[in-house]
Amino acid sequence: MKRLLLAVAVFLFATATPTFAGYIIIRVLLEGSSTGPGSEGVPGGPGVIDPGGKPMGGAKGPPPGPGGMAIGPGGAGVGLGAAERDPTRSIVVVIPLETDFLQKPLDATKNFHEENNPRFYKFDVQYYGQKQSGSLFIDSSSIQLYNQLLSTPELKKTRGTELREAYQAWERGKNDPKLLYNAMVLALQSGFAKQAVAYADELMTVAAGKPPAITDRDVKSFVTAWGTMQKAVTGPATQSSDAEDWKVRLDYKNVRTVGHYAVAYVDNPGSEVDRRITQLNDNFAAFYLWHATRGVVLPVPNKPLVTILAPHGGAMRGLHQALDGLPMADAFYSPDHNLLVLSPERMDDVGQSFLRQNQQVFVKGLNRDQLLSGQIPKLDGTGEKGSRPEDVARASTLAAVEKLAIDDADIAAVSREGTRQLLYVTGTLPKHVTLPTWLTNGSVNFFTRPRGPAYVTIGDDDKPFMHVAPTTGHGGPNYVLQRYYRDFVSKKELPPDSDRLLENVLGDVYFNGIKDGDDPDPAPKKAKKPVVVVPPPPVPGQPPQPMQPNPGGSPTTDQEDPAVTLRKKQQRLAIKANATSWALYYYLAKQKPDQLRQYVAELNKLPRDLPIDGRTAYAVFVRVFKLSATDDGPADSVALKKFADEWITYIGAVPVVGYDVPLAVPEPPKVDPATEPKQPGGSKDR
Repeated sequence: MKRLLLAVAVFLFATATPTFAGYIIIRVLLEGSSTGPGSEGVPGGPGVIDPGGKPMGGAKGPPPGPGGMAIGPGGAGVGLGAAERDPTRSIVVVIPLETDFLQKPLDATKNFHEENNPRFYKFDVQYYGQKQSGSLFIDSSSIQLYNQLLSTPELKKTRGTELREAYQAWERGKNDPKLLYNAMVLALQSGFAKQAVAYADELMTVAAGKPPAITDRDVKSFVTAWGTMQKAVTGPATQSSDAEDWKVRLDYKNVRTVGHYAVAYVDNPGSEVDRRITQLNDNFAAFYLWHATRGVVLPVPNKPLVTILAPHGGAMRGLHQALDGLPMADAFYSPDHNLLVLSPERMDDVGQSFLRQNQQVFVKGLNRDQLLSGQIPKLDGTGEKGSRPEDVARASTLAAVEKLAIDDADIAAVSREGTRQLLYVTGTLPKHVTLPTWLTNGSVNFFTRPRGPAYVTIGDDDKPFMHVAPTTGHGGPNYVLQRYYRDFVSKKELPPDSDRLLENVLGDVYFNGIKDGDDPDPAPKKAKKPVVVVPPPPVPGQPPQPMQPNPGGSPTTDQEDPAVTLRKKQQRLAIKANATSWALYYYLAKQKPDQLRQYVAELNKLPRDLPIDGRTAYAVFVRVFKLSATDDGPADSVALKKFADEWITYIGAVPVVGYDVPLAVPEPPKVDPATEPKQPGGSKDR
């Protein structure tokens, strides 16, 4: 899901207040249903249907409605009941708008024509310094629009406009350096790494010049820390990298070095390599900037860090095995070789399905880049003498979503695995000690800029929602794990005693239980709803038939495939493990950073390359955080409970950075029995 795209300085430094600003959410539903991990089912319920019966955006289509969404009938997933929908099988992007959201002719170079050049809603995005435009095609069940965030965070505001306003507050008088510091922190938390560095450098100039004097403790601490690292972080690495050696070992063709990274690759497009290097260096600068805001000085590597960009997704598994990498998703880190390996494409099932589904659209000759640059092919409403306008608009929407969703996944991978590399390189995490899983996952999830929504259900009727955020960055909550943590709390899927939860996290109980789906505190069982029975329709000349279960009802839990049940438990427990470990690390990093660093240092004193069992790591935690009556004694129950209560209270009070958006669940199309084709054998049952 895309947040505040990577806008360039021209976009950021614009001073005019936009007449229109906000966010739209585009959600592409994938064909078919899923019973794999993450498939939890979506409760049934009617969708919000476009009364005009036309795909939204054409001359006859309605604008986004006051209810927050505009969707219409038709599209993918035909034959799937609402209860069979898996909400995670969708791609979601959040797009900031700072121009009027208006309908315009599909081909802007020609006059409007209802059939051959109809109007569609237009949206612009800033993508690595390029302005690209899309035409919005909405058909409800394959592509949905949600407009609840058009007035979020406030009416006529985005994080970009808020950032400009924060900087202007400093510029008006330039007499309070804390205002410039606040703008830098906002840029950092909103994903504007380059702008955050620019504000940080300006703050250093202010500190080195004449009054205003810096009196704020946070600003003074930052100036001291950043002053130590500034030149090394913002300048290029001073020594040559080992990338050429790896190019030879892997039989790759090319190496490109920019800033603090050297990327080895085969024949990936140059624009792709440049984009990944930009992501890497932005994440590098943001990582050091955030530590400077905490007054922490970290060593900056002299050599460019080596990154391997795989030639295709299929090569990732072989590289992972050969390099003895840590767990793999769209990227992985190999601590033994200090290598970061990136996939050129999404590796997850949803991402792969989306790309395959999209390819069926573009294999017909439409070009993604041309559509987004405004080059529209010849249009013809009948499709006989040109492309149908609806097909072109749909392809334009999918091209924009694809580009933003891929970039979203790439940023998530770099911010997770790239940060893991930085944690080891800087000694923040020790390399040669097998650390507790909660610590390694909690630390990388703290810095990860997550992709996609958190999917939750709310209320007794389990109404489905997606939780999205306008931006991601460094220093703020991980909006996905924050929302899932609150979901576990609301559904009573965490132990009622805070000290028990703390012990479970510190002992890696949740991570250890994932393999067998063994959750020590599962959700309370809900009372089973009675099976609805309905009388069959009367048949003339036949006696009344006995009552039958409703054929539209869902199967009971007892009828579910055990393998599917296990996968659901594993997926839910994996989310719990990551959400709770993030919550503890977030608390420690924000409230007890000195003790957290001491805890890691004590773990580093343990025997090298040997697994640390839960009891040992727990004992170290108790000693460092002084939760025992003696230096090396067992945990004191009162002190442990007090610490755990303070943690739970703090994390529950952290402001939520995302927004719950109710999902529109398309209903299956109604079938006329008189015209429905019979299946082999004469049955109409499906």
